[in-house]
Amino acid sequence: MIGDVLSYLYVNAKIMAKEGKFISSSRWEDLWGCTSPGEIASLLEGTDYFPYLNEAAINDSKELEKAVLEEFSSLGREISTIIPKGAWPIKEYLLKKWDVINLRAVMRGIHGDAKKKDEIADSFIEGGELDVAFVKTLIDAESMDDFVALLAKTPYQSLIDGLGNYNETKNLFFLEASLDRIFWEDIWLKVLKIKGIKEFREFIGVCVETHNLKIILRAKNDGLLLEDINPFLIPDCTALNALLSAFDEEDLSDFIPLLEDTIYFEPLLSAQQEHEKTGSILAFEQALDNLVLKKAEDIRKKKPFGSGPLVGFLVSKDAEVKNLLTIVRSTEVDLDRDEIREALARK
Repeated sequence: MIGDVLSYLYVNAKIMAKEGKFISSSRWEDLWGCTSPGEIASLLEGTDYFPYLNEAAINDSKELEKAVLEEFSSLGREISTIIPKGAWPIKEYLLKKWDVINLRAVMRGIHGDAKKKDEIADSFIEGGELDVAFVKTLIDAESMDDFVALLAKTPYQSLIDGLGNYNETKNLFFLEASLDRIFWEDIWLKVLKIKGIKEFREFIGVCVETHNLKIILRAKNDGLLLEDINPFLIPDCTALNALLSAFDEEDLSDFIPLLEDTIYFEPLLSAQQEHEKTGSILAFEQALDNLVLKKAEDIRKKKPFGSGPLVGFLVSKDAEVKNLLTIVRSTEVDLDRDEIREALARK
């Protein structure tokens, strides 16, 4: 235990310094009212994002979004170089998320044909385990079948599991769910095999269960069958056994009580009214994201040494980036600023 604490002393000191540059509550108040990239950029002075801003980012929301993501990716690479050797799954977690982000961009481009190839390529973020030069070659795929075939010798070759349903329905959900499963299952199996990093393993366990819950709830909301989503679920999540057993019999509204003895019951119950009002599954997904953030903070408070502070920091940083990107993207459309503030408050 002492060795574990000592190995994280430098890492935790580093992230404490980084936390000092998190966006403050008072600055969020100002950011909520921004209506242009330039306004947002000026308020980022003094944060770790500011050095990544160029003239293009000040004038264009897409460039500003990319600058924010580049800072986030750079932070992950920096932390990955100082993580103790025995905690290598944390390094993979930090790096592989950028593969997922880049591959998702390619899939959405092929699916929607809404972006030019050079625009998709420009959106890629360095920092993943897949070479960006290779990822750029994927843009030339003429179809989703060709795209998946090009991934045959990579960790993402099992995207083929979602290809049949995608081709039949043209619903990108099946491929995106498969991509997320590959990411979470790979990390989960690795943290189960090694000793130590107990706090990180506990955190990933919650992430795996929330992944499954999101798939189950969205499938139920969209009228899919259990057999449709089985390939995208990570097995052995005992907390969700009741949901799977009742999947084909119960309505979505009857699902929540089945989770009464789990940590997911109260957050999902509180989001149920919003779902009934809007019909959107987003309320449930936001409730689960908030739960992950709360779980990370709980781990940090209960385990102030070892990997606990790192887990809390990474999830808090991820939440900050998501909120900031919501504000950046809102400048592209005419949204009421109070609506944006309300949306961020739910996150």
